[in-house]
Amino acid sequence: MNRVDLLIQLKKCKEKNTKESDAIISEVNRILHKDLYSEKNVLNNLKHYNRSFELIDEEDVDKNQIFKLSEIKKLAIKYRLRFLDSQCCKSDFPYESVLKIEHINSEYKKSLKGFKVLSTGNFFKSPKNEDNALLFAPTNLGNYYLIHKWGKSLKWHRKFFSWPLRNIETLFLTIIIVTFIITMSLPTYLITLDRKATYWCAYRIGIFFHLFIFNMGVTAYVTFAFSKNLSSSIWNINKDFG
Repeated sequence: MNRVDLLIQLKKCKEKNTKESDAIISEVNRILHKDLYSEKNVLNNLKHYNRSFELIDEEDVDKNQIFKLSEIKKLAIKYRLRFLDSQCCKSDFPYESVLKIEHINSEYKKSLKGFKVLSTGNFFKSPKNEDNALLFAPTNLGNYYLIHKWGKSLKWHRKFFSWPLRNIETLFLTIIIVTFIITMSLPTYLITLDRKATYWCAYRIGIFFHLFIFNMGVTAYVTFAFSKNLSSSIWNINKDFG
């Protein structure tokens, strides 16, 4: 099976979410932002103007390298990734990424700050981890510009193992599916001593609900004991790398 390249998957998310209405909204935001920094408004918005030197102007760069926070979040939840400040990384950044930042700063007279990295939890924990990682810089319209990609592509099965912990709905559905499989695999003689009972009997329904309650308890215990929080809750939080 093919490995998972985060950049390819992120671009797929972008293509799926691209709508005509989004383009209109982006254009309106661009016009409003341009008016905000017009000569007559600079003094009134001096704080925002000063901060603009720390952000990438979306009109200066390739639009295909710009991603919305919602697109990054969707990918992070899907593959159980983290989107954290660059300071959270324990390993050094590739020299190529440093050169790209220096080039942008020099060409567009910027002093970029607020860098973010999208990668696995293990990437942020270990300085020797080589998982796929994406480095972003914030833009003037609240999006993120991709500066550099490095590391090894993720294993193809990561999406499937991460699915139960995406959110509360997927966790609940996983418990139901596992309980159903166990219930259906049990022979009737292990469910009841009634020799007249058939495979499709009320006893099996009762076992299903008993197992469901038991599995809910086990899941709650494992989640608490091993700090396994839902991806939708921790995708942008710098703690609990379970």
